[in-house]
Amino acid sequence: MVKNQYEGYKYIDPNHQYTYPNSTVLINKQNVTNIEEAYRNEHLFVTKRLADLRLKAIEVYSMSNILAIHNYLFQDVYAWSGQYRKVNISKSGNPFMSIQSFNAAETYINHLIHSYHQTANSKDEIIKHLAKILDNLNYFHPFREGNGRTQREVIRSLALLKGYSAQIRVEQDDEVYNLYMDGTVYGDLGKLEELFGKILKEI
Repeated sequence: MVKNQYEGYKYIDPNHQYTYPNSTVLINKQNVTNIEEAYRNEHLFVTKRLADLRLKAIEVYSMSNILAIHNYLFQDVYAWSGQYRKVNISKSGNPFMSIQSFNAAETYINHLIHSYHQTANSKDEIIKHLAKILDNLNYFHPFREGNGRTQREVIRSLALLKGYSAQIRVEQDDEVYNLYMDGTVYGDLGKLEELFGKILKEI
């Protein structure tokens, strides 16, 4: 199987709040300005932090815990880790949640997570709830960078709290990658439920 291709992101950031002037490189704590080096720098730090969370996950009961996961993953690289983005972003011409709607989005994500903990008591229910949480969290896209990695850790943590493993291995499994990307990019709950049906394993 071959990985599908997807267009990149566009950001409304005329004042370069997040990037070096005349560059797409995100301002980082190491002050790395070369795009390839910046990518490797971020990957190095975040991979180590992900390994830490494999040993002790941050439990997810509300959006504040999702902010804590992002902060933990990106704390070594970005001054704004764990903070909501301050610019609007889009992908393939489709906008994500506008920053003006973040209060409502936060409330809704909290509702979905609460409902998951209260009512998702079978594997089928867990699959449906996780698909809905992932779909809405992806549309929210609360961070300037690192949404996908944060989402995948949130899902892993939520599954653990129900006694399941849910590893979305986008780098190692093309089928998982395509289901995850098709499901999140196009808001396809059916694809996301198929994804969780494939990866959700009882511990």
